[in-house]
Amino acid sequence: MRWEKAETIRPGQRVGRFTVLAELASGGMGRVYLARSPGGRTVALKTLITDSADDRRRFAREVECARRVHGVYTASVVDADPGAAVPWMAQEYVPAPSLRDLVEACGVLDSDALHWVAAGMAEALASLHTAGLVHRDIKPSNVLLPVEGPRLIDFGISQAHDLTRTQSALGTVAYASPEQARGEPTAEASDVFSLGATLFYLAAGRPPYADIEQLSAIELLMRAASGRTDVSGLDPELHGLIHPCLEPNPGMRPTPAELVSYCAGHLGTGPAGRAGGGVLDARWTAAIERHRAERTDALRAAILHLGEDGPAASASAEAGREERTRPAPSPPPTARLTGPARTGVLGRVRRPRVLAGVSAVVAALVALLVFRPWEDAGSTGRAGTPDLPVRILEVESEQPGVCPDGEATSADGFATPRPAVPSGRGFTSDDRKLCVVVSTAPGMTVNRFRNVTAFEDTEAGGQGGWSVRVEFGDRDAEAFAELTGRVAGRSGDSDSLAVVQGDDRLLVKVRIIGSITGGEAVIATRLGRNQAAFLASALGAE
Repeated sequence: MRWEKAETIRPGQRVGRFTVLAELASGGMGRVYLARSPGGRTVALKTLITDSADDRRRFAREVECARRVHGVYTASVVDADPGAAVPWMAQEYVPAPSLRDLVEACGVLDSDALHWVAAGMAEALASLHTAGLVHRDIKPSNVLLPVEGPRLIDFGISQAHDLTRTQSALGTVAYASPEQARGEPTAEASDVFSLGATLFYLAAGRPPYADIEQLSAIELLMRAASGRTDVSGLDPELHGLIHPCLEPNPGMRPTPAELVSYCAGHLGTGPAGRAGGGVLDARWTAAIERHRAERTDALRAAILHLGEDGPAASASAEAGREERTRPAPSPPPTARLTGPARTGVLGRVRRPRVLAGVSAVVAALVALLVFRPWEDAGSTGRAGTPDLPVRILEVESEQPGVCPDGEATSADGFATPRPAVPSGRGFTSDDRKLCVVVSTAPGMTVNRFRNVTAFEDTEAGGQGGWSVRVEFGDRDAEAFAELTGRVAGRSGDSDSLAVVQGDDRLLVKVRIIGSITGGEAVIATRLGRNQAAFLASALGAE
């Protein structure tokens, strides 16, 4: 059985009883939106963007797990409908940076602050374990830190004890317990090890393994599986907290309750007495408050942009299904790509006579990896501003699967080790099948296209399927011509460009075989209708 893929959700649309304000983040299985209830409560709304039965089951399990957890140090579930045509879950919105973001921006924590954070994380684990769950992916990026105390998030691979898988280990290698790295059953003690690894990162600025930046993925996996950590350089005052958590033997690790008690003893007045961020370094407090202020301003702007009284369109699959799935009219194409379809190298563009003077477009689609249905079937694509600026960057290399989160990891669980990706240079497709690493060259940024069109190629001898064409403004057209001329003719993956949004989202990768002048380019061909529709929408088609 198959379900419809998740819809493109725009500000003003409704999911359940919540009105979407803006997109917050994108991941392999879902997107997270900022949304608001009829009563004005702000939530983080997660939707499933894939359509397989397995993914729907995983999402339903995530909802069940998150609903079972109750604690001040976890993000609570407000409402959810995992059985909807587009499954969704609304959680408490926490406008705070992650521990990873804070360490990268502000440096490591001192002893008192680290014990305070550790106590909050241990209390979160106690809540989770009391509910009969194991998180299985504790790491710095999965812990948010408002000044009130840490919040543990992302229960995507949490499982009840009787559902723990033995065939594969999940999570991030650098923070995984030895038994998890070996693919063995995971229990509460596995989360404690990951907590200890995260605390070491807060204290030292690196995971607890020597020379991790030089390690291959398989070497890191072997060290993690054998428990060969390296905690050199750790402040002796932190030994009593972190060393026991990193014991290779799960039975020797402390429980979350024991950790809370230990931290309370160190802090004297206990974690509750240090609420409000008073124990944090001034740099951390300033960064947290700045992040909160930025998110608050963005929330106000989203509400003002949406308008208090504007009607919200339904985002449910049941409402208006016929209209959204009606075939879109095919605009007359201004370019047609010819050439061998399977090689990934397309020939020169054969233009209609009325546009014979326009330069040839020679970009060839290598992979379009986002999937969403047509939002407005009657649209032919017009000038518009993307939700986020679109960057076009030179490709250095590519690899299958999700880009590692700043560390060496693997394509699926731990089965296929892959090299680390330099921070800020990895972009992953929405279907999790491709990671593109971009070069350090500046590339170009497009804040607005002059025109974006999705059209069906129905010409005799054409490529067939759907295509997406963009038209640049004059200044961007010059930059694009220079960029394509620089990339064309290179060897390997470096003859390609990545079209990206945000910090890690790959929209499309295209191969360039010649300089593209004239301000127009067909950047994707031979797509499904839904694929072309979403790419056009992401690029700003209105």
